[in-house]
Amino acid sequence: MVYDKNTKNLTRINKLNLTDFRNHSYSSITTDKDFILLTGLNGSGKTNVLEAISMFTASKGLRGSSLADQSNSNGRGGWSVFMEVHSELGNLKLGTGINKHDLIKGKARQCRVDGTSYKSPKIFTNYLGLIWLTPQMDGLFIGQRSDRRKFFDKLINLLETDHSENIKNYERLIMQRNKLLTRLDVLEDNWLDNLEKQIAKLATQIFISRDLAVNKINKIMEEEVRSNLFPSAKIVMREEIGNVNLDLDMEQIEENIKNLFFESRKKDKATYKANFGVHRTDFTLLYKKNNMFAENCSTGEQKNLLISLILAEARVFQNNNDNLPILLLDEITAHMDNKRLTNLFDQISDIGSQTWLTGTSPDFFAHIRNKTDIFDISNGKLI
Repeated sequence: MVYDKNTKNLTRINKLNLTDFRNHSYSSITTDKDFILLTGLNGSGKTNVLEAISMFTASKGLRGSSLADQSNSNGRGGWSVFMEVHSELGNLKLGTGINKHDLIKGKARQCRVDGTSYKSPKIFTNYLGLIWLTPQMDGLFIGQRSDRRKFFDKLINLLETDHSENIKNYERLIMQRNKLLTRLDVLEDNWLDNLEKQIAKLATQIFISRDLAVNKINKIMEEEVRSNLFPSAKIVMREEIGNVNLDLDMEQIEENIKNLFFESRKKDKATYKANFGVHRTDFTLLYKKNNMFAENCSTGEQKNLLISLILAEARVFQNNNDNLPILLLDEITAHMDNKRLTNLFDQISDIGSQTWLTGTSPDFFAHIRNKTDIFDISNGKLI
């Protein structure tokens, strides 16, 4: 598959301001480059910049931290992040943050686009897509199933934009069902019937969104592996939702799932949880060359598999949106030889995504020096 850069809408962050975010009292970055490299010692505040960018998603960012934890301990009690973005929609000003008063009251952060306020950070997904890879993800395939599911669902949400909202509503209804089951003496109840009908509808939408997105990503990983040094991989979903036949129409799938929940009431009541459903799906990657699942691969192989996935996701996002995501790669040089690192940068250049990187030394990034802005950070300050 050939990607013509002349047909791409190159989303770019041209300016980024951090105020009282983590250890940054105030930092401002202006750039027009494809690559932005943040260098400095460990703990200097490099990853904090990537986290600030990641707040322009519907999630809690790449660390999943609370709003209070993101506030500078020596600051005024709140924090803000502002960026100027060039995208297919023109030049935009995006801002998010929270003041001290709202932080104390436990309120949500503010979200603004060109000065207009919005209730939810989901608004930012209309203007840019963000994909990140951090060292904490190196153990993704040997860690908890819930962490893998959240990671893959975030990738899927970039392609199926209602996916995260459907999951949020599904999990809320599952909790309601669990509470209702503990209170009921008789397991046949109209309220429970209605609840399971809603759950089945959302479960069907979630299942189909996952299936569509996974097939798109797998297709790209199959096509692109011949042109890079990263392994051929395939996403595998391990479902705990029974036998769902996607050849049926949606109403029939919903009915089948609803019946499965009905049949599981007695067991779920006894165990105080829903024992099957899309909330129990597990994801992994199959290393096709060795026919080995990621959890059985070496640390270096697992990282290379993740990079294959991220590269494929970026290409699928571009196909879906006629736009390009921004990549956030934290300490990407770890466990990677120079030949493979060079190939990674060539792959990213071919895709065209603006990429923000961190590293302790610029020496590892010599291959992209002429298209990189380098910012050295020390104790939360640009030097």
